[in-house]
Amino acid sequence: MSGPGTPWEFSDETSTIYGPSQGQYYARAQSDFENGGAAWLISKGINIEAGHTIALDFDYRSSLNTLFPVKLKVVLKQQPIPVLDNSTELWVNENIQISTYQNAHKTFEVSETGTYYLAFYFYPDPNMGYISLDNINLYEELCPKPVNVKAIPGQTTANISWESASTPGAGFEYVIKTPGSGIPTGSGIPVQGLSTTAEDLQPATQYELYVRSVCTAGSLYGKWSSPVTFKTYPATTAAPVNLPYNESFEGDSRWTLLEPTVGKPWVKGDFDSGPGGLYGPSDGKNYLMHDDSENVSDAWVISRGINLPAGKEITLQFDYRSSQDEYYPQKMKVVVSKDPFPSANSVEIWNNDFIQSTTYNTANVTFTVPDNGVYYLGYQAYSDANYGFVMFDNVKVSDKESSPCEYILRLKDAEGDGWNNNTMNLYVNGDAVFTDLTLPIGDVLDFPFKINSGDAITTVWNGGSHSGFETSYEILDSNGNIVGSETEQSISIPIIASCPNCAKPSNLKANYGQTTVDLTWDFLTQSATSYEYVVQPAGTGTPSSGTTINNVQAHVEDLAPETNYEAYVRSSCAENEFSSWAGPIYFKTLPNPGTAVNLPYKYGFETDDQWITQSITRNNQWEINSTYPVEGEFHAIQNFNYYFDANSWFFSRGLNLQGGKEILIKFKYRSLGNNVPLSFSIADKAYAFVQKNNIIWSKNVSNEKYDEAILSFTPSSSGVYYLGFNSLAAKGTSALIDDVQVYLVGLPDPPQCEYTCPENMTVYTNPGNIGAVVDYNLTFACDGNSNGVFSVLAQGLPSGAIFPVGETTVKHNLIFNGQVIDTCSFVVKVEERLGTADNSKDQELQYYPNPVVDNLTVKMNGDTIENIAVYNFAGSMVKSEQPKAKTANIDMRNLPSGVYIVNIRTASNVKSFKVIKK
Repeated sequence: MSGPGTPWEFSDETSTIYGPSQGQYYARAQSDFENGGAAWLISKGINIEAGHTIALDFDYRSSLNTLFPVKLKVVLKQQPIPVLDNSTELWVNENIQISTYQNAHKTFEVSETGTYYLAFYFYPDPNMGYISLDNINLYEELCPKPVNVKAIPGQTTANISWESASTPGAGFEYVIKTPGSGIPTGSGIPVQGLSTTAEDLQPATQYELYVRSVCTAGSLYGKWSSPVTFKTYPATTAAPVNLPYNESFEGDSRWTLLEPTVGKPWVKGDFDSGPGGLYGPSDGKNYLMHDDSENVSDAWVISRGINLPAGKEITLQFDYRSSQDEYYPQKMKVVVSKDPFPSANSVEIWNNDFIQSTTYNTANVTFTVPDNGVYYLGYQAYSDANYGFVMFDNVKVSDKESSPCEYILRLKDAEGDGWNNNTMNLYVNGDAVFTDLTLPIGDVLDFPFKINSGDAITTVWNGGSHSGFETSYEILDSNGNIVGSETEQSISIPIIASCPNCAKPSNLKANYGQTTVDLTWDFLTQSATSYEYVVQPAGTGTPSSGTTINNVQAHVEDLAPETNYEAYVRSSCAENEFSSWAGPIYFKTLPNPGTAVNLPYKYGFETDDQWITQSITRNNQWEINSTYPVEGEFHAIQNFNYYFDANSWFFSRGLNLQGGKEILIKFKYRSLGNNVPLSFSIADKAYAFVQKNNIIWSKNVSNEKYDEAILSFTPSSSGVYYLGFNSLAAKGTSALIDDVQVYLVGLPDPPQCEYTCPENMTVYTNPGNIGAVVDYNLTFACDGNSNGVFSVLAQGLPSGAIFPVGETTVKHNLIFNGQVIDTCSFVVKVEERLGTADNSKDQELQYYPNPVVDNLTVKMNGDTIENIAVYNFAGSMVKSEQPKAKTANIDMRNLPSGVYIVNIRTASNVKSFKVIKK
């Protein structure tokens, strides 16, 4: 050691952060937590002859990642002394940050023959982990060793390359073999130049690459390079898709999530941290996400094959976001290629190295391809380490002439009791769209699915139970025409889809309230020029025209509460060119909730309090029940059925709330069944479309007994608010609530108070005195009760203190519950009285000793001493006596050391002086 820290050690310990390169033992050193380190590892003496090329070869690694780089330097010395003076630097790396072994290779010559020492100097910053060192070789290099060996894999090939200090006469040879079997013992495949392509490899297979120089064939070879491991990419098996192509990752996307050499891969999932969280989908449940923790990102995901036409403008659209803000920007690029893996043949079409938005943005990219063929999109995350997550979703690829549309699979049952466990599958281009699909109950149920012109539709009837003769199914095209149907049979001859030039909207939804409805719909790839919508009383029939709008949502007002309506929407693609109508969809507006009441509000469901329910799915509405009350007779329960999952809301009557005033909300909750999602919201409207964006509590409930939630909420403005309970219970389970309470909490308003504040004052003191005692009166009065109101000195000196000569500002604050509600401020001016100084004071007043340790003696040669007061230098009185004599002794033993002011008051005079207490 040449400084603080810990020394090198030889060890056979192994773990994920240290271990040998080969064999059992290795050298390691650890960065000190406070001082980093200055650790030397010096070799035995080595005899080296001048004029020869010497090679130094060793393996090294760090214990941690890119956030914890360590530093190592290798020098050559003629004395085994741990200093850098009089040494030759052979190799240095101040950014060692990879936790797998790397090989260092360095050649050098010495100017004179002699004994030399290799010195490895470890000098990290504090708390940066370990460095491991192993497999040190020093030898005369007669034939150059290839370095910087790389392998870029394909599916059945690998492009390999290397570097060499010189070009050997007979070229090079390489070996690719199974990992872990050691250095090659035979010859390899000969090659000229510094690169080649290895072929006939197996897809998705791990390999190990070695390269060596051939200086003289059959006699002089260089050392084999350190092994480079790589893995070929998986084979492409999914059939290519036609345009337009949409992928939101809700099913089997057939995208390939490649495993990176270091770091983490892309993952597909339904991870959702909720509103405002670090991650979540753009729409639906699933999306692709990459986590860059621990290492710099180099993660690829490759799309399935897409048939693209030559020379036409292709539009790529996708949603993307980061998990963090501008301090943690993510980096992502998109390429297009005929190779289904990252390759040099790819063309970059989008790159963003500063993704900082925590909400989804939409990328719109246009590109063309030179030839007809199957192409692949590649998304690469290349973010810095530990910057959070990057996500993308909702990929859409189309050209201007592509025409997506929506078909419908309609399940039917003649008896109205469902399919009795019979099931079927539907496939598009061989990919499963629906599997094990059944009609749980009823006589008809529609399942929409997206389709492109030219796609092939087939089905498989699985059977499964009795009464199959009651069942049938139909496939309807975008205009509602039946293009295929069967009963207990498969459709094996493909139905070739044909989409109209103007496709109708899909996924039409009515988000209704009491007197309003918000219609929303989707366009499958490219939006129409505009849309028309209609909301009319149920049963009116197919409309001839509607209200034009340029958005994919419409807000309709002035509806009647508790009334049945139907809604339609269609696309307008050009002048007088419309799609067929999407719809009708039916809804019934909600009843008005109960009139608003003031707080406190308590409700245990014992009587009808005009709460209302809204069930988004079938037959899962809330109701009052008497089976499991907390106390009393009744509680609220989301009514479950055995066929459909719930999405059911329960809204309270209106509550009058004041803006900025905190309220406390309590309620009891439990479940029937496990993992029942229950959430609570509060908003100024009593319907789901508004309440779903105002959730302040959610939980997966698995309680057989009631638990209590206690929540705090502060409205931003005064008005009427409604409580909302939302159950997303799976079929056969249910959520229950009881004993809802809402009341105001927090501090009351301060009373109106006012100070009686002194005016500015001037006080005179006798010549020679250092100050004057100042008394002042300060009072306050409040309207009503003044409990909890206090006056506090904030600046200056208290009444009765000695004020020094000059001006002193006095400030008092009136405090209520920690809040300043009024202030009193005035100035006290102390001046010396004009006239001749009292030169006889030594005869009139004597005091000793000064400095004082125990007792201070004070004598007046004239008047009797009426009062003696001792003040500390902050102005606070610490001692007071009334001796009524001409001599007095003041006990100062218990006072802290410091400077004190003594004030002497007689019947005709006031004097003061300073005394030092030791």
